[in-house]
Amino acid sequence: MILLLEVKSGPSKGKGVRLYPGQSVRVGRTAKSDFVLSNDGHLSGTHFEVAVEDSDCHLRDLQSTNGTLLNGKRIEHTVLHDGDTIVAGNTVFRARMLIGSARGSDSGPPLPTDTTPLLRLLTLLRNEHQPLYAILDGARDVRIHELLEQSKEEYQSLYEGSEGEKLAQVAPYLVRLDKDSLLLASMIFEGWGNSWGVYLSCPEDFQQIRQHLRRFLEVQLADGKQVYFRFYDPRVLRMFLPSCSAEDANQFFGPIEQYLIEAEQPDQLLQFSNSGQGADRKAISLLPSEAPEGESATVGTVERTLPMPQTAIQKPEE
Repeated sequence: MILLLEVKSGPSKGKGVRLYPGQSVRVGRTAKSDFVLSNDGHLSGTHFEVAVEDSDCHLRDLQSTNGTLLNGKRIEHTVLHDGDTIVAGNTVFRARMLIGSARGSDSGPPLPTDTTPLLRLLTLLRNEHQPLYAILDGARDVRIHELLEQSKEEYQSLYEGSEGEKLAQVAPYLVRLDKDSLLLASMIFEGWGNSWGVYLSCPEDFQQIRQHLRRFLEVQLADGKQVYFRFYDPRVLRMFLPSCSAEDANQFFGPIEQYLIEAEQPDQLLQFSNSGQGADRKAISLLPSEAPEGESATVGTVERTLPMPQTAIQKPEE
């Protein structure tokens, strides 16, 4: 089930937020909330919360000053239904429950019939791979830019300078994903299996990671030709990492502890780490009947189509 929470009237009329199973959102006037409506002075800083489970949506008042009304009645905690009206401050919201909607409508992409693998993936990324970052390929889907602009997360293009500005719509973007990030859930339910990008786990700060990743935006082929290296495409990275020698892996991983990539079959997560002898690959099933151990092996070195010696790695023009 997808929940679309729309602002039907009030100072922020026309805004809305889409929630997926396992996702929750706090609505209020200040930055303490996830969905901020700062121009309604009668909202509390954090006014109410909506949480989506597999089959139910829950509405909870967060001890707001003026209370939360559901269909005209003040509530503390209750279950939401399709078409319900929520009033908080001077803002009126409508709840819409969406199941299997077609992409291109205001409801966004369809929800997979079986959400279990995606929910398991969300739990894994939230609980076992922090601090978590993603590199999103802006060229894959205009929806990526929409989600980034709507989010509160820190993000920045890996490109720089005037050329970077020209390529903004097709650039790779590094984004930091907090454990309870609204963006993380949207990325998983909309982008997993669609080659939107790759995830990584790293303890370093945002700018250090960004500078490290920028080293690999261009590579030099055997014939001397400079080309962009789309390492942030999971289809490329899951082929490239097994080809890394020990030296290549040390360069490419640097401070990054793990790369987390969708497999060809989206019910499997590929986890790569630097073993010191190359890239260590672990396949983790996202199906509850098979896991969580997965397979682990240090994959051997094979012939590469994109060489990675130090001299071949160059930054794009500033």
